[in-house]
Amino acid sequence: MNITKIVLFAGVALVIAGGLVLVMKMNTPTSTADGRGAIAAPGTASTERELDPFTHVASIPATVDPATIRLESLKTVDLASKIQTSTAPDCLDRQLRDPQSPNCDSVKVLERVKAVEASFSYIGAQVATSDTPTGPIRQSFAVYFHPEEVQAKVLDSKLKREQAQSLFQVSTSRPVVQERVIDKQSSHFCEGTYVDGTWTPADPKCKDQVQYTTRAVPASYWAVAVDLTHPVVAAR
Repeated sequence: MNITKIVLFAGVALVIAGGLVLVMKMNTPTSTADGRGAIAAPGTASTERELDPFTHVASIPATVDPATIRLESLKTVDLASKIQTSTAPDCLDRQLRDPQSPNCDSVKVLERVKAVEASFSYIGAQVATSDTPTGPIRQSFAVYFHPEEVQAKVLDSKLKREQAQSLFQVSTSRPVVQERVIDKQSSHFCEGTYVDGTWTPADPKCKDQVQYTTRAVPASYWAVAVDLTHPVVAAR
């Protein structure tokens, strides 16, 4: 093969190689992300909820003597009436991996309303510790009214506690609730004894057959309803 043919073949090879390089460049993704395709993160989920903060009912332990309930203070406050609850897109997955991680929901107050807060106290259970003083310990609860329900004199700072308390009617009731208990008549329990602190059945093949039933019992709390004796306008 003479020199002319060698040069000719070399030129053709260069042209073919150059074409292959151009084709590869045109079909190669400009970046790794382009090759995979961009994945958009899901948006934060949020919900809005209306609230009714004007509650006239509270609950206190049934061990409390209702006669110890008394009015402590009256004041005007701002209460949340509409909230927005948002959940971060990756929070649920993070919480599954780490149960100790912070709560996924964040709450934002969208709207507030004016209210009259009536704070009451009662003598709670006595807890004897070295850090607490001896004697009765008063605990508190609060109920809320629309400002237009309450007479202007109720918020008068010169009004004595006894006078202010006469403007409210406090009533208590103990609701009846359903309690789940063991039905002893329909249940069968294996005989046995305690051996080294462990219950050991006399018949190793015996198995307890426990049946349950419900019964009506007084609730473990007092329902306390607070009403105005002479409301300016009817409650909404």
